[in-house]
Amino acid sequence: MSELLEIKTLTVRYRTKDGFVTALDSVSLGIGENEMLALVGESGCGKTTLGLSIVSLLPPASSEVVNGSVTYKGTNLLMLEEKRKKAYRGTEIAMIFQEPLTCLNPVYRVGDQMAEAIMVKRARKEGRGQMHGTVMQRVYDRRAPVDTRFLRRGHGLPAQLRDEIVEWLTLVRIGDPEQVLNRYPFELSGGMTQRVMIAMALSEEPSLLIADEPTTALDVTTQAQVLKLMAELMKRVNTSILLITHDLAVASQVADRVMVMYAGELAEVGEVHQLFAEPLHPYTKGLLRCIPTGTKDDSELAPIPGSIPDLRQLPLGCNFAPRCPYVFERCRSDRPHLFPREGGREVACFLYDE
Repeated sequence: MSELLEIKTLTVRYRTKDGFVTALDSVSLGIGENEMLALVGESGCGKTTLGLSIVSLLPPASSEVVNGSVTYKGTNLLMLEEKRKKAYRGTEIAMIFQEPLTCLNPVYRVGDQMAEAIMVKRARKEGRGQMHGTVMQRVYDRRAPVDTRFLRRGHGLPAQLRDEIVEWLTLVRIGDPEQVLNRYPFELSGGMTQRVMIAMALSEEPSLLIADEPTTALDVTTQAQVLKLMAELMKRVNTSILLITHDLAVASQVADRVMVMYAGELAEVGEVHQLFAEPLHPYTKGLLRCIPTGTKDDSELAPIPGSIPDLRQLPLGCNFAPRCPYVFERCRSDRPHLFPREGGREVACFLYDE
């Protein structure tokens, strides 16, 4: 499988009142073409920071990329000037953020916001460069070109653009797309809003889609529908997906490979079926023991003892050592790297240093 995106030794830190805090520590990974890679870990382990690093949306005032590279189709995105980064963002790489309702403008209709995404994509592909200001900012400007004047209240969408939006909304299983595109975001349910965000992201036809907790706050039924939809669309529109989640059960349903993160580092990497059938890292084993399986053995779930370490005061050796049932002396003094195992698996644990 050829690599679409390759990240090497990426280190990111944030400025705080107590000094710098390292959120990602020498993280390396690759995403293949037409692959769904799940990045799993507890809150605060660096998953979202990794996603924001790829699309260059880290807060500039409080974050810093210390080391590493993010190479997309042979181009190191971190070395590009901001104008070129914007050219990749959205058209080549799209991101679905947590809390979809907060990502949509509450005062504009769904159809208008989807129209903006499609028009920006079209402008870039036609070589018209970066559009200055958003479509919505120019809607009521008398000097606005024809392609934005239609958005003025009461004018409606041009038929061709409207048909394209309806097609995308239909693709994400929205039952009445004609009605939904005329609604405001606050009029939609959580599951419907998430489908709109997926449609908006895919309408730009990216090669890579980063989905950050796409099923958060959804009920179990809607969650299953959204996951199934993403898996189907990945194949249909020929895109790769980086699925960021804290839920191993979510990853098990749709991912091809799984990467487990802990305290800013990768703990284990493997094919989804291998990792769930035979977890290697003590942290991965602990996570799986916390998942109900629906059997008699679920009478008592086994939580992982202790808590995640403070990123301002990490242990000297392995970050998981204070909570690990298999800890030995080397774990307390040395930091493990990813050791290769059979079947392309990797695990950051001295138990597998052969």
